[in-house]
Amino acid sequence: MNNNKPRMVAAKTFFARMNEGRSQWLSEAQMLKECEEFFGHNGYDDLDRDVTFAGHQNFTSPIIGSNELETIATMFRPRLDKYDMGFFGTLESALYDVIDNHDKATLMLATDSLSYDPITKIEEIGVAIENLMDEGMYLLFVNGRLSYALFDDFKKLTAPVPVQD
Repeated sequence: MNNNKPRMVAAKTFFARMNEGRSQWLSEAQMLKECEEFFGHNGYDDLDRDVTFAGHQNFTSPIIGSNELETIATMFRPRLDKYDMGFFGTLESALYDVIDNHDKATLMLATDSLSYDPITKIEEIGVAIENLMDEGMYLLFVNGRLSYALFDDFKKLTAPVPVQD
């Protein structure tokens, strides 16, 4: 009997399946394609490329998706496996430029799903991501095989993930 109710899977298991058989990190070009597909499958029908957000530091988002409720600007970092103060400072600045200067907008960091383990196991990366998510940033994991995992709260990264059969 299938009642279309999603079943819950442990986050570690979910990401192990997402990354099964993968050893290569995605490129920024692949990330762009994945984000475009993510937006299209999730009702963000108004897409724009290379949109500049003015602010403390001008930030150019490679792709933004909008619907009637919100606009999501993206920043790509395919490989998050070491702490990079410069990157996280730029990410924080971009987040504030987007949310402070644009109504109903936020920033989404898109990364390869291979980044899941470093984000959850390397304290410096986890703390940086958690702080940014507390301020409103989304975190999107992609794997190049049309699988996505979007998070709006850092605590959900280790919670069971709902999946459809």
